[in-house]
Amino acid sequence: MPHALNAATVARLLGVDPSHGLNTSEADERRKRFGANAIQTIRPRSPWRILLEQFASLIVALLAVAASIAWATGDVIEAVAIIVVLVINALIGFATEWQAGRALDALRRQARTTARVRRNGQQTNVDAADLVPGDVVILNAGDRVPADSRLIRAGSLHAEESALTGESTTVEKSSEPAEANALLAERHSMVYLGTTIAAGHGVAVVTATGANTELGRIGKLVADAPDESTPLEARLAHLGHRLVYAVLVIAAVVMVTGWLRGDGLWLMAQVAISLAVAAVPEGLPTVTTLILALGVLRMARQNAIVRRLPAVETLGSTSIICTDKTGTLTQNRMTVREYQLADGRSVSPVDPRSSLEKDELPGRAVRASVLCNEAALTAPSAEGLRALGDPTETALLLAAEEMSIDVSRLRSEYPKIIEVPFDASTKRMITVHRGKTGTYLAALKGAPSVVLDACANYLDASSSTRPLDDEARARFLLANEEMADRALRVLGLAEKRLAGAGEQVALGTISNLESNAEIQAGYTFLGFVGMIDPPRPEVPEAIEHARAAGIRVVMLTGDQMNTARAIARELRLNGDQEAEALHARDLEGLSHDRLAELARTANVFARVSPEDKLRIVEALVQCGEVVAVTGDGVNDAPALKRASIGVAMGERGTEAAKEAADIVLTDDNFATILKAVEGGRVIYANIMKFVHMMFSHNLAEVLVIFLSIAAGWPLPLLPLQILWMNLVTDVFPAIALALEPAAPGVMLRPPRSPKSSLLSRDLLVLIGWQAMLLAAIVLLIYAWALGVYGEGAHARTVTLVAIVGVQLGHMFNCRSRTRTAFEGLFRNPFIWIAAAIVIALQLTAVYLTPLSRVLNTTRLTSLDWLMAAGAVVAPIALVEATKLFSRWKRRG
Repeated sequence: MPHALNAATVARLLGVDPSHGLNTSEADERRKRFGANAIQTIRPRSPWRILLEQFASLIVALLAVAASIAWATGDVIEAVAIIVVLVINALIGFATEWQAGRALDALRRQARTTARVRRNGQQTNVDAADLVPGDVVILNAGDRVPADSRLIRAGSLHAEESALTGESTTVEKSSEPAEANALLAERHSMVYLGTTIAAGHGVAVVTATGANTELGRIGKLVADAPDESTPLEARLAHLGHRLVYAVLVIAAVVMVTGWLRGDGLWLMAQVAISLAVAAVPEGLPTVTTLILALGVLRMARQNAIVRRLPAVETLGSTSIICTDKTGTLTQNRMTVREYQLADGRSVSPVDPRSSLEKDELPGRAVRASVLCNEAALTAPSAEGLRALGDPTETALLLAAEEMSIDVSRLRSEYPKIIEVPFDASTKRMITVHRGKTGTYLAALKGAPSVVLDACANYLDASSSTRPLDDEARARFLLANEEMADRALRVLGLAEKRLAGAGEQVALGTISNLESNAEIQAGYTFLGFVGMIDPPRPEVPEAIEHARAAGIRVVMLTGDQMNTARAIARELRLNGDQEAEALHARDLEGLSHDRLAELARTANVFARVSPEDKLRIVEALVQCGEVVAVTGDGVNDAPALKRASIGVAMGERGTEAAKEAADIVLTDDNFATILKAVEGGRVIYANIMKFVHMMFSHNLAEVLVIFLSIAAGWPLPLLPLQILWMNLVTDVFPAIALALEPAAPGVMLRPPRSPKSSLLSRDLLVLIGWQAMLLAAIVLLIYAWALGVYGEGAHARTVTLVAIVGVQLGHMFNCRSRTRTAFEGLFRNPFIWIAAAIVIALQLTAVYLTPLSRVLNTTRLTSLDWLMAAGAVVAPIALVEATKLFSRWKRRG
């Protein structure tokens, strides 16, 4: 625990003299022992792996077996057609996921990190990957910390650690030892790989590199976390197993029936294969991939990059969103919320009434915050005014500009002579400035209690000076506590007119400002300034929408408890009730079941480490929740990977977070997640429309063939005609159904259970009776064709056209199980386009000679086409009648 040891002790244990550093030979020897300063990362999927994963489906395997059997029995054209279907499906999935990977690559910002170190008694720059334990590194504002290091010296050093700990503010650092049991965010004597020096300077000795760093430990958690299959993948796998059994049963029943009837065994084997082709939904992989791919395109237009196709649908199943606070729920930038003045007034920078021209006290408070400040403003750009420096100090400058204070002009009117920089031990900063008439002004900024201790007076409402007695001090401390309870980071502001001491400072005759009483005490208290990392404005409404959709939002943050509570309250995380919050210490020693129980009721977890986040997410996933985890920091990566679906922020997100996530939001907007959830629900609903349509169609085909054989009729369709029919009536109608707009109230329903089957009992009943209806219509037309044309190609062509007709009409029925097929019919023009394509393809199959020969079809008469038209209308009319009766019954 180097954070709890004296700096000199740490250097001695590491065998290094901080003033000299390591020798080159010693550094080389240690590098061989400890390895390169590189962390374990998630390897991106190779193009070959992405392609091969497209074939990892039981339904695809079933189709491959069907193609093999067709090839072995001499049906080469049929076998080739099935293989073409599989290849098209794989190429669509590969192209979509590969494009998603390329889009993610465009977000990456690769940068080689170098470090300034002492070696051989001299300072030199080396590649951060070459650092070893014992190296002495020099740190300045703006530097990225190259390895976990123990501070030896720290001068006003502040580190930005939000990516690692979730802290929204910079962390003060010092060389003094920290408590042995201090949490990661409270180890002020350490700086960590993956963080940035926001202000100040320091010298540190490297204590850990590579996989042994805190960041490396998180990298190992990410790499070790298992990949979770999505609910859609699980449902499709389950459906595939059921289809295998169904096909085997169908084939066996048909073979036995035919054999008992006296038909030859080989002939019945061929018929069984035909039935298997009819039963297996060869369009399922292709159309599911197409529907998901269309969802990916739609998501891309909504600022979300989908890295895995099934992840699009998974969001629709989400029951809990576990989200980081900093940068996700909040803006990740400190903002001045209010000035609590010494006279009791509260002034907001955004309040147009807070004019400073005629109001002396607010103006003096803002002036002190601008002068006692090391940050600087940049020139205005297209993005507006920006500031460089510590986030707390930049917030003060931007607030002053918002209140119409010209910062540059004010600083030129009060040039800084000297400053006593902020230090973690004193918790305050002092600057001395020369005024216009030769007077001198000292400005003081720091911790509220420290500033009050340095003050002898305060300004009242009339800007008159009053003694700071015990009563006034107690009043101000109470105001400070009230602001802190609202999660505001509070600084005290004070000023002092200098007489002789100002002259001495200007001439440099005061040798020790730190101990000079006239510089350190006797200030006039002006008030407090309260800052916060404000919530994103769109988040409260998004959380309300999530609640209406039955989705619970849980905050997992490394921030302090009071800050987390205040943000949760402001976001209305638990509606009108106070959010239930737990500290990381509350989770220590809990069993898995107890942790899951708490995670299902608490809305806020504060001061959590990456391991805590991972444990919470694992507990929720294993108890049946579909968990979406959002985040942008390195500390979020393990939970992102372990979640049912990980959602990373693209703008502020670290590479570790993006690599671990399934979806990357390019706009870092929490509200986009709810749009994605709605999109996922719509996609799933549209997949179910296709499943409804496809299984109704395929079962109807099985019934037509089976009942024809059972009745002693000739085979109504040839195997290749069955395959052609399935491709024509599945793919294009499915694409049309995939583009169906959202049904009313889609985000007012609870999330579906991840344990639910694609084919629920109600859906199976619906599919069953509708398939019998379609089969009955086709069998009637087939019986008529046999009577008119006899056995042969003409009767089969009529049957083919009839079954395509009933399936085309049934496409309209599948738009909704309860609402009429004609509701919003023209809101989806793709329905009509799909119908036109199906009709055109069927005409081609009948009248294009080369295709007609392959499919063994013949030209039809006008009466035949009239029967086909009746086949289109009949299922629509009959199903609409049942829907009308159901709606009337529910109203009654």
